Amino acid sequence: MTRGWRPLLLWGGVALLVAATAVSFILWGLNGPAYLIDLIAAYCL
Repeated sequence: MTRGWRPLLLWGGVALLVAATAVSFILWGLNGPAYLIDLIAAYCL
């Protein structure tokens, strides 16, 4: 069906990017930008 594992890996990466974007917009809408910035700072520092 597929032509190997590369297209599957590409679609998986795109799906993860879309999911991360959707989660960030949900967090932004629910708690405001300060929560999202604090979450990023907690993981990076």
